[in-house]
Amino acid sequence: MKQCHSIRVRMQLSVLSVTGLILASVIFWSYLAARQRLEADMEARAISLAENAAKQIDAQFGLLQGVVNGMALTLEAQDFLMPFDAVRRMQTRSIEKNPGIFGVCVAIEPGEEPEGWMDLAAYEYREGDRLAYVDLAGENHAHTHEDWFTLPKHLDRPVWSEPYEWEGLLMVTYSVPLFRGSGDQRRFIGVITCDLSLDWLDRMIAELPLGENGYGLLMSRNGTYISHPDPNIVLNETVFSIAEARNDPALRLTGQQMVSGVPGIVPFSSFVTGEISWLAYTPLQSADWIMAALISRDEMQAAILQLSRRQAAIGAMGMLLLCLAVGGIARSITRPIRDLRDAAETLAAGDLEASLPPPRGQDEVAVLTQRFAEMRDNLKRHIEDLRETTAARERMHSELRIAHDIQMGLVPKTFPPVPMRKDLDLFAAIEPAREVGGDFYDFFLLDDKRMVVAIGDVSGKGVPAALFMAVTRSFLRSAFRSDADPAEVMSHVNNELVDGNDSCMFVTLFCAVYDLRDGSLKYANAGHNPPLIQHPEGHQEWITKPSGTVAGVMEDSPYTAGETSLPEGAVLVLYTDGVTEAMNPDEALYDESRLAARLVKSGCTGSCREMTEDLVDDIRSFADGAEQSDDITILMLKRLVAKSAEDPSPKPTPAPCHRFRFENRMEALEQAMNDGDSFLESYEVSPTLAYFVRLTLEELATNIIKYGYDDQEPHAIEGILELGQPATLILTDDGHPFNPLTEAPTPTLEGEVEDRPIGGLGLHMIQEMGMQLAYRREHDRNILRVVFPESVWPDFPTDSEP
Repeated sequence: MKQCHSIRVRMQLSVLSVTGLILASVIFWSYLAARQRLEADMEARAISLAENAAKQIDAQFGLLQGVVNGMALTLEAQDFLMPFDAVRRMQTRSIEKNPGIFGVCVAIEPGEEPEGWMDLAAYEYREGDRLAYVDLAGENHAHTHEDWFTLPKHLDRPVWSEPYEWEGLLMVTYSVPLFRGSGDQRRFIGVITCDLSLDWLDRMIAELPLGENGYGLLMSRNGTYISHPDPNIVLNETVFSIAEARNDPALRLTGQQMVSGVPGIVPFSSFVTGEISWLAYTPLQSADWIMAALISRDEMQAAILQLSRRQAAIGAMGMLLLCLAVGGIARSITRPIRDLRDAAETLAAGDLEASLPPPRGQDEVAVLTQRFAEMRDNLKRHIEDLRETTAARERMHSELRIAHDIQMGLVPKTFPPVPMRKDLDLFAAIEPAREVGGDFYDFFLLDDKRMVVAIGDVSGKGVPAALFMAVTRSFLRSAFRSDADPAEVMSHVNNELVDGNDSCMFVTLFCAVYDLRDGSLKYANAGHNPPLIQHPEGHQEWITKPSGTVAGVMEDSPYTAGETSLPEGAVLVLYTDGVTEAMNPDEALYDESRLAARLVKSGCTGSCREMTEDLVDDIRSFADGAEQSDDITILMLKRLVAKSAEDPSPKPTPAPCHRFRFENRMEALEQAMNDGDSFLESYEVSPTLAYFVRLTLEELATNIIKYGYDDQEPHAIEGILELGQPATLILTDDGHPFNPLTEAPTPTLEGEVEDRPIGGLGLHMIQEMGMQLAYRREHDRNILRVVFPESVWPDFPTDSEP
């Protein structure tokens, strides 16, 4: 076991570790450099292949365009005096000499047919190994309503049609308008068209050298696939319809870039192979199409990994040879050290009189032997000093325990503080992180109608913080003897603390004057944690404003008094940051939200002592044995419900109520549902009720967000969830007037789900599960009340009524 930790072994491991790290770094750098170089080559190759394929297509289309344009010029040059038989021969020659042409049509506007022409839409085309002929005009001149006729007529220019499938062939039509006359006499008389079969495109694109998992594709400007390795989507799908079906925003963005008309290259996740690839695309010059080439990045990375593995194997062999060499060198160096180790073990056993091996030479081992001798002599002296230091430390701990007792004696600990008053309950607790700390609380009567409550947290810990706390408490009590305004008192205390504060300590402080008669509260805050009022109905109120700077830093700092009131049954909760910043072993904070949730769960039914002890227990449970990092101080003041002699019976407990508000955004709705889950969890309701509440809120609020507003402005949606008997949910919004009970569409329950029309299904499901709905419109707002089934009502004793 000792040999596993010897210098020789550690020397070997260190050298090999560093060497291995360097080798791994070189291999990794080589991998990155190779990948970067290959990626650049692959991008250039993809762009080049896409451009070359586009040029081949443009060349073929340009040749065929020239044929059709030449035929149109021939007809116009002869002012359409060419005999109909000559036109037919010109069609035949064009098809026979150009294998890419499937058919040629000369279509004339009714009333403009040249003399002697038999048909208005003469169309000659390939049929197997022979040529066939048909007049496309028919009795009703149907050809004049086709896109290939109307588009060049109205656009006054040649037009390529969108690809289409005709008798199992992928086709495209090039149409050129025909005109007679010139100048003001120039008029449209028809079109000449050329139908092209696109089978050669698939063969050409399939022959592109794009690797095993690469492929090419061709699409029109509207995103329709003209050529693709998956024949099922050719002419049947667009890049945008596939993106919508797959819910793939990245594919939608790629499609928008491709149809923009600007060439480019982007990383692309192929929905055919599932691999990450490079997609290069460029528009055609002859037609409004886009040519794209896709090369797999995964193939490239596989090649790089194979190269890296070879390098790693060679490096491992070198590491093995290096290990043997380092072992021999380390053994010769560490032999003198082993002798010194054996002597040191005797010293470690406590024999400080043991002899050490004599030093040989002036190397590091000899120097180390001399230092061991000096260490042995120093140890003798240090042991004696340690005895004296231990005695002094015991005396210091004794003094700190006395200081702790003195500090605890400074804070009042008489509970209840005013036993004769039945409308007041107060309790406080303080737990210093060390023997003494800087937190404190205080409370005392100004007169028989008013009481002062305060809590503070001094910067730092230990004895200095405790002394600064004692001074702050004295200044606070002294100031309240002459002035009952919390803001003036805070200013006085701040100025007194600034004077002579060479150590630059400060204190966060909250003080308030509580009127015992009506529960009003006048307060001032010097940078302290915001207090909280826990209402008996379940909701909470944070006292965040006004708030000034911490006391003791800057003279004449301004402080403003705030006012609020404490309703009957409500509890004022004061605390220091030791509560919200308590940490568990994972260094997670207790924070304000956990504090608020715990107070909601505790409720206001118990005494302040019970609530305080429950909160402290929860903090300890959360800390789970982690060391306390800061003082924990809590003060709770509760205004008790005054009972009259005529009606001594207790008032019924109000039902737990959760009020919430969120904007008409799905993200805000998700947060509102999570807050509702936390509220329900704090009252430990049944899983069924929790499911009903979330489902109902999600369905109804989603309808409001999606269909309630025409503008894009933020709107507030308000809700009230009450766990009474019955349990209810009320939603209020300022959207369009809409009564879901009479105006919602009747859902279609037959057929496949994806084939049913949208609307009404969520509301139908809610009602089928037993929820009762009631709607009204008041003050331009929709108010929808949901009563949950009686079987899931919580068994809380409340005063709510159906």
